[in-house]
Amino acid sequence: MAGALPKLDSPDGAILEDFRLSLWKPFQDNYEDMWDQAKWDMAVEDFEARQNPFALQDLRERKLIPPWDAVASQIRKGPPSFLRPGWTSPLLGKSVDLEWIDRGAFLHVQGSQDGWRTKKVLVIEFWASWCRPCHRVFGHLSEIATNPDVKVLTYNHEGIFNQSETDVEALKTFIQEQGNLHYPVFVDVNRVAIDAIFRPGQNLSIPLVFIITPKDGVVHWIGNADAEDMGEPLERVLLSL
Repeated sequence: MAGALPKLDSPDGAILEDFRLSLWKPFQDNYEDMWDQAKWDMAVEDFEARQNPFALQDLRERKLIPPWDAVASQIRKGPPSFLRPGWTSPLLGKSVDLEWIDRGAFLHVQGSQDGWRTKKVLVIEFWASWCRPCHRVFGHLSEIATNPDVKVLTYNHEGIFNQSETDVEALKTFIQEQGNLHYPVFVDVNRVAIDAIFRPGQNLSIPLVFIITPKDGVVHWIGNADAEDMGEPLERVLLSL
């Protein structure tokens, strides 16, 4: 459960963020024949030089930072097809059935789904508490939720990529500790939302957002939930209505 993850503003969280920014993110496009081992080795050396060795070792023992060979191997394989340039979700531009939202198949954590049909735009997000990138979008989604023309609905499943169950009480504690999730949260215990649009959309990553117009069910955009990625498409859809 995500309680084991350090907060972003903690010393351990700072190390993990440095790992993301200096090792993980910069090398994402250097897969297969674009891999540069010398560049990677230098980046690892620079990263380690910036860290407290005892804190870094502790994160490794807690399996929050994998061995460097494992990280390099994963990056070298390259991203799945849906994260590669030119890929398009089969749901993009299509009208999807949204009746599943009102079928009462979810465990309620906070907020309400009421009124989504009358909004100009529906923002649906999939997330899990162990997903650190998901943490970074809490504030952004909370800001979007204040827009009177937008309804934000989020669906959590700690086992979204496997069959593990969600500890709802632990999830509630996590949300309270974060203090910046100010929008509806539901647990997709029966995988209804996952089966309705997450898996059919084939963009199997989180945090994942669908921007949909409720009046016709058309999916206008699918992608990462952070402000940098979804800000422009959300504004574009709102201006078109």
